[in-house]
Amino acid sequence: MKRQRNTAQKRIIMEALECADHPTATELYEAVHKTNPRISKATVFRVLSQYADNGEVRRLHISGSDDRFDATMAPHAHLRCIYCGRIRDIMFPELEPVFGVKNAEGFKVFSAEVDFISCCPQCAKGAKITG
Repeated sequence: MKRQRNTAQKRIIMEALECADHPTATELYEAVHKTNPRISKATVFRVLSQYADNGEVRRLHISGSDDRFDATMAPHAHLRCIYCGRIRDIMFPELEPVFGVKNAEGFKVFSAEVDFISCCPQCAKGAKITG
């Protein structure tokens, strides 16, 4: 495997991702570019792809939307708003057995993803959704 250099740009991108809330590559680029205008959009996209391919961050595939990225690698689930696309991490002990599955039905399990498709408080308030 080719050794990846840990450049200043990569560190800046990772630090921005760790402070962000499941951004798209474009959103992360916009945040990074404000304080580091020499970092190009192509660099942000390439670095995020490398991090995801190496298992250092999670790439969240959202149907009908751009992929989002998550720096939290500890086992957790997501609350995902179907109206605005907002994603929040959720961790609770009841999910530990699910994430702990090593092999099932002869399959080698590499990772597990749990998404709770939901409506966030802001969208629920605006749409007057109850329950």
